[in-house]
Amino acid sequence: MGWNTSVLFRQDVTADEAVDDLAITDFSGELVGADQATSALKPDALYAAESGGWVQVWNPMMDVVMGWEPTDPADALVVFFSSVSSTYGFTLFTNGERTRHYVYADGVAVEDEGTPLPVEAEIALPSWGPDEDFLWSIITAVTGLQYDEKLQYRVYPL
Repeated sequence: MGWNTSVLFRQDVTADEAVDDLAITDFSGELVGADQATSALKPDALYAAESGGWVQVWNPMMDVVMGWEPTDPADALVVFFSSVSSTYGFTLFTNGERTRHYVYADGVAVEDEGTPLPVEAEIALPSWGPDEDFLWSIITAVTGLQYDEKLQYRVYPL
């Protein structure tokens, strides 16, 4: 599966609080599965779910969560997948401070700020470089979460 989406993981907030912090406030009342929330099947919405002490807000258009910055001492992770252009990246915030930012395109780091996470050295990279599996390893190392096809997401129209 080619991933072309972005996601914000926030700790210790509700789904409504995380989405409200992105200046989106209207929950449609609709729930969808992970396949729709994490893909561009319906890109004109945000999809939020709570799991394992973290909220994940998926943004298939990559136009809302990519610019998120904490306004309090939040722990958060912003990740984007763009398999169409072979560009992937993540930004980690610890206690409200940006502590790691890494973006790579075509297997080459184009932005590399902060101390690498221990998991980055442990991931076996394919010959073409970092990809979706690399990002999911980062997500799991930071949040403890894995892709959960059974998780239901609240829909917030844009």
